[in-house]
Amino acid sequence: MGSTVAQWLAQSPHSARDPGLIPASGCLSVDQWGVSVPGSLSALEGSSVIFKCSFWYPEKQQPVHKITAIWLKDPCLVHSEELYNSNNPNRNPGIEWIGNLGQKNCSLRINAVQKKHNHSFCFRFIIVGEDKWTGMPGLQLIVYARPRTPVISLSELVEGVKTNLKCSSSNIDEKTKTSLKWYGLPDQPAEQCSDDPTVLSSCLRFIPSYQDHNKIIKCSVTYSAFAYSDKASITLNVSYAPKNVTIQVDKGSELTIREGDKLSLICTSNSNPEAMYSWHKREEESGETRLINGSKGTLSFQNITSSDSGFYSCTATNHVGSNKSNTLEIHVQYAPKNVTIRVDKGSELTIREGDKLSLMCTSNSNPEAMYSWHKREEESGEARLINGSKGTLSFQSITSSDSGFYSCTATNHVGSNKSNTLEIRVQYAPKNVTIQVVHGSHLEIKEGDTLSLMCTSNSNPEATYTLYKREESNDQTRALSNVKGTLTFQHISRSDSGFYSCTATNYIGNVTSNDLEIYVQSSAHILKFAIAGSLVSIGLVLAAVLWIRRKDLFKGKKSENNSQHEMLDLQQGNETTISNSNIIYDNTWINKSQGDAPSKKPADTLVYASIQFNNKSKGSDSENPQLGQIKPGSKQQNHVDQSIDGAVYENMDKYKQSGEETNIIRRYPEDAVEYACVVFKNKTLDSKAANH
Repeated sequence: MGSTVAQWLAQSPHSARDPGLIPASGCLSVDQWGVSVPGSLSALEGSSVIFKCSFWYPEKQQPVHKITAIWLKDPCLVHSEELYNSNNPNRNPGIEWIGNLGQKNCSLRINAVQKKHNHSFCFRFIIVGEDKWTGMPGLQLIVYARPRTPVISLSELVEGVKTNLKCSSSNIDEKTKTSLKWYGLPDQPAEQCSDDPTVLSSCLRFIPSYQDHNKIIKCSVTYSAFAYSDKASITLNVSYAPKNVTIQVDKGSELTIREGDKLSLICTSNSNPEAMYSWHKREEESGETRLINGSKGTLSFQNITSSDSGFYSCTATNHVGSNKSNTLEIHVQYAPKNVTIRVDKGSELTIREGDKLSLMCTSNSNPEAMYSWHKREEESGEARLINGSKGTLSFQSITSSDSGFYSCTATNHVGSNKSNTLEIRVQYAPKNVTIQVVHGSHLEIKEGDTLSLMCTSNSNPEATYTLYKREESNDQTRALSNVKGTLTFQHISRSDSGFYSCTATNYIGNVTSNDLEIYVQSSAHILKFAIAGSLVSIGLVLAAVLWIRRKDLFKGKKSENNSQHEMLDLQQGNETTISNSNIIYDNTWINKSQGDAPSKKPADTLVYASIQFNNKSKGSDSENPQLGQIKPGSKQQNHVDQSIDGAVYENMDKYKQSGEETNIIRRYPEDAVEYACVVFKNKTLDSKAANH
């Protein structure tokens, strides 16, 4: 609006002096009084506005000493409300005089203009002692309302759930062009969502994601006429289920730890609100999953054990939803445990000789164990290392010698452990079946003696025994009843003579021993045989004495010491001479007389002798291994009688010289023989083995 010049109307002198008269605006007085102001001004509420103003009056010779400046509110009459008066400048706070009356500048500034200032204002100045002037119609001040700072409102934001965002600003002036604009979200259409003309609202619909959480959203209100803008902002709080659920390990990425170590597993996630955590473990063997305790997402093992090995996972949960981590496998290394021997033939370890058998050693260990086998012998008790392949010990054809106590040892770099001992008993048919004399001597059995025969064998299970007797006369064999491996003769008789054998039997098989011949001699036959043997012995002794005397006469009488040496030579010479006739003298005792005086007769020095003739009797049975067990009156006995040089004379008792009369009946006084026992043998005795 253009400026208006207010001036005084032509007045009479008296009316000019009338202070109550205000001339109409737009007129210029003839004497050049006037005020110049803008026709109108617009301002935004709260902003600062300046009333630019100038005035003039006629110049006189005398300078103006004092001018009073007044700004009046419409209708700009003498009694109108004053906006400003230079005589009272602080009457209205916020009104500031910025003019200079000396320079005819009447400008005024309103700080933080308000709606109440939306009026017309006129400037009036009074020259003290002269005249006054009011510029009419003045200026029109238009004050527009300032929009309130925008407010953003929204409901709870949940990921994936459509929601509304609302931005609104009040105190909107209808006469101005005002708009709202969103910042921080993808371009999406917004719409006016208020029916109140004093309220400007913009609504925006969108589906939030977890990526929108903590995002800052802004909304601005703009007055294009004043280049005014005001903004509001808000941080989005988007609720979403846990994401990126992860297990972290405090020992690093390497999860191979030893039994007894400490270990902590920490479960983390990205969630809003903060998640609660639960832990699950899936067992390695059963595959079952069970819930285990954890505190604030941490699962701690103060002393981890092999049973803690397994597959772990954690689940993070809030009111929006839940999510699960990947499975984490924990390997706890430990020394072998539960070392056990398994048998492929089942739990029964009683097997037969020749069967196949495999022993398998198993254990729980991490890392996998290596295996070694040991066997403890049943008899010696000693344990020895035996070979096995990958924990398996195989017998392709098991034998009785494989019986024993077996154990295996499992070893890895953490440690080792040993199984319990497993006893294997190999069952087999009887072996080494033998019948033998356990009481008495089967070489000399006389009627009335006590004799026991026992059958023995090696077998598993234990064998039962049956004894048999084969009669010598008819060669028939019969089983002896009520005999359990031992046959005892309390008073043996000649009818008990024969060939005995035994059979050992278990459920696997049976084996029969070799024959054992038992020959029982009658008492009369033994006495007859003993007398005959004694006579032969006496004859041999006499022959030896005569031979010694002849040698002594030939050499002459020698000293006592020489005689002793000659006696030794005599024994050697006799052996040599008689050996030419197949006769051996052994076990010859020398009887030393009291005072070591030489004997009067050479026969006095002979105590006893054992004599063997190696000439085999004519007609003797070479197939009979037991000539010493000849039945009296048999053909074999006749052969012995015809060839006495096949006899062996032994066990001649030492002759005890004393002053008492001996009860031995001698045919000749020089006989030093007390008795002799004669046994017939068919085996030639090596002369080198004879004792001298």
